[in-house]
Amino acid sequence: MAQYGRSDYWDERYTRDKEPFDWYQRWSGIKDVVTQHILPTNKILVLGCGNSRMSEEMFDDGFQNLTNIDISSVVIKDM
Repeated sequence: MAQYGRSDYWDERYTRDKEPFDWYQRWSGIKDVVTQHILPTNKILVLGCGNSRMSEEMFDDGFQNLTNIDISSVVIKDM
């Protein structure tokens, strides 16, 4: 588990596995809860975005002020 805090672990993983993966839920699974607390006009910071499609799906739903950050420079470059 300690490897999850290392950028080289994630760089290697995202180099090897290009398929999008959602660790928690897809946007459709949490949308009803999240939209009770944020508005499409809010600035949203997505921490540890990985290669999840959540930000893309949120953008398509009108949340267009998104900033994604991740420990892996590989996954950020692939965006």
